[in-house]
Amino acid sequence: MRGHDNTCQKQALLKKLDECEIVSAKTKYESSSAERVPGVVFWEASMRVCSRIALVVILISGLAAPAVFAQRLIADCPLEYVASNPAPTSSSFLQSPHGVFRSGTQAFVLRGQTLTTYTINDVGDLQPAREDVITSLGARDVKGGVAFANNHLFISGEAGLEIYNLTNVRPGGSAPLLVSRTPGLRYHRIVISGNTLVGLYPATDLPCYPNGTTTCATMIDMISIANLAAPTRVGILSSVGSFILGFNDVAFVGGLLAATGPGGTFLYNISTPSNPRGIIFDGTPGTFLVTNGTSILAVGNEQSVETFVLTNSNTALTPIAIHNIAELKVERSNPIAFHPQGSIDETNGRLILMVDEIDPQTLNPARTLAFDVFDYTVPFYLGSDPKPNESVSYTRGDEVKYNPVAIGPYVYVIGEMSGLQTYGACGQMTGRIEFDSLLSLNCGGSEIRGWVTGSQRVANVELFIDNTPLSSPPVIPNGPARADISSRTPVYTWRVAVNLDQTAKGLHTLRAIGTDANGNRRQFASTSVFFPGPGQNCSNRRRTAAVH
Repeated sequence: MRGHDNTCQKQALLKKLDECEIVSAKTKYESSSAERVPGVVFWEASMRVCSRIALVVILISGLAAPAVFAQRLIADCPLEYVASNPAPTSSSFLQSPHGVFRSGTQAFVLRGQTLTTYTINDVGDLQPAREDVITSLGARDVKGGVAFANNHLFISGEAGLEIYNLTNVRPGGSAPLLVSRTPGLRYHRIVISGNTLVGLYPATDLPCYPNGTTTCATMIDMISIANLAAPTRVGILSSVGSFILGFNDVAFVGGLLAATGPGGTFLYNISTPSNPRGIIFDGTPGTFLVTNGTSILAVGNEQSVETFVLTNSNTALTPIAIHNIAELKVERSNPIAFHPQGSIDETNGRLILMVDEIDPQTLNPARTLAFDVFDYTVPFYLGSDPKPNESVSYTRGDEVKYNPVAIGPYVYVIGEMSGLQTYGACGQMTGRIEFDSLLSLNCGGSEIRGWVTGSQRVANVELFIDNTPLSSPPVIPNGPARADISSRTPVYTWRVAVNLDQTAKGLHTLRAIGTDANGNRRQFASTSVFFPGPGQNCSNRRRTAAVH
């Protein structure tokens, strides 16, 4: 039956492709008359759409057909809140640039002049290994550029380009070491490939609209970092006289430098930085770029993101899908927009974006509402809402979040106030602790419950308060599947009997960890609870008179 469904779906898509070719041919014919010259534009647009459908057919047929059709052509990436690591008390968010970077079994988080080193584990929590206040850090520009390469952290702000050696930053190691500071190199976007650092002060941060002239222009600097002690500018790309008008963002993909702006997107060969050569041009304008670094490039603006694949030995950009922002304006008078940062989860084939509510007075993000995740393995179709290839998950906390990074089955973001937050887990396991307040705990013993689901059957659930187990042995999710939770896989309830009457005063964390049928153990939910202390941690329910 699955094979039959697979064949039918392929035939339907191929039929759609044939229809596109017929319409395109008709449009081309109509455009041949003098009065229908504008039809040429329609011919180009329709052919572009057909190329997307063709590529989707190829991807489904050759790469993801068994998984996609077995999963009923629906995306599945609920990013439930899993954990949070408090913000460092040593410095505030606005005191420096910020970023999240992985290095082997460690993750580095720069936030407010403090570099926190975390140990990565399979359970889901990033365990703090050390915290270093970088007192020598000169950059105070919260929008400053940050990049990580070859165990070195590169930071750019009003103090210039600063380079720190993180080779020995580990448990029992030493603090970051300042290698060099080069004044005058102030960027809000920096990316690195080999010994070349590319820096950009984007047009989106200028007080004027870029027009391709010297009146309002942007430049991309190419800096040689072969000698980390003395970075040297070796090349410049100017927007003056260019179709791109101004540069908004840069990224490396397939060994080429991608740059996007109001006039379109260019890919350059900068193997000789002093003589960069334009290789590919696409008319898609963008304010930000997301890439996996090898073959996928997503060009985004406030309301849509278009994904391209490098083809023909990295000489052509082939569009495969357009991702429109989710319909989240219900009960909101303020506009919403894609957050200008994203991540590509190569393991699961997903584009991870966020949605911000915009402050109409400043036109800056006021808060981050949700994750908007698009699944590349599900056929792209714009005729429904929500779209089959889209998963929307709301975030925790009334704040703006930054630097989404996929590490394993989890996504990590930096919150302006909350610190480092963990969400997950795409295609793995997700659930929730349904705990409202201490009023739900009866003195002398009570119950904490929640729900869980996953791509594999969840065999058992463990509940912890901080690192102390509350469920021994682990409990087995049971009961009828819950219909109140939208999920592609069955959702079951778990229950744990607890007695938290004597819990010490203070903020504690309830953590739920599940183990699936394959033995994978993951933390899938957590919530912070403040306990007033023994005698106040529970409530005695009043008895009510019986009604006769």
